[in-house]
Amino acid sequence: MSETSLRSIGTASKMRLSVRLANVALLGLAVFILILINNNSLLFPASSEIIYLVATALICMLSVVFLNLQTRAQINYVFFLCATALAMLLYSQMLIPPKESSAMLTSVWAQLFFLSRPLALGLAIAGCLGYLIQALRSDANLESHSHLLGLFAGTAYLGGEIAGSYWAFIGWGRSWSWSSHFFLSALTYLLFILVFHIPKAWFSNASALCMGKAVVLGFISLLMLGYRLL
Repeated sequence: MSETSLRSIGTASKMRLSVRLANVALLGLAVFILILINNNSLLFPASSEIIYLVATALICMLSVVFLNLQTRAQINYVFFLCATALAMLLYSQMLIPPKESSAMLTSVWAQLFFLSRPLALGLAIAGCLGYLIQALRSDANLESHSHLLGLFAGTAYLGGEIAGSYWAFIGWGRSWSWSSHFFLSALTYLLFILVFHIPKAWFSNASALCMGKAVVLGFISLLMLGYRLL
């Protein structure tokens, strides 16, 4: 094996190690922030914006913990996902932390509803970046990983809708109304379904199809973030 090949292998190993360390460090940081918030609140404030961002970053990091970094595309994927998670953690520290507990969150169904949102968002962001990298650098394992993340994101969102509907039925006597909030929730779930039902005939090749899925998941992510933060 030539010296150039050995140097290339060594560089790839260093990059793989650096990205993995960043992944674990950000995962630990997100957990630490959640513990601090929980210690300063009488009841874990699952509905607050700061929890929304920190939990989303945590899910982003968890989604790639067991991903084998075998190719340059996968290393780049984890790197960009770490950068996104770091941006969310930094922005969360600019928000005012919750200091009071809400009585409505004593219901386990309320907790499940609010925690399902960052779970779905984190998986959607990870899936979006995975499809985007896949569109630029073909990687079968990364495509399969992104497909599973998109599926889990939609399932988590649907689970939150079911929990939220039951919580609303207990609290207000009805599980659905044609308000802007409920309409947006239904629209978001339909977009999750669209990811798996985009006609292949609309795209010229597999890379274009992955780009289309990345656009849909990216739009969902921006929609969910904008609705909570703006």
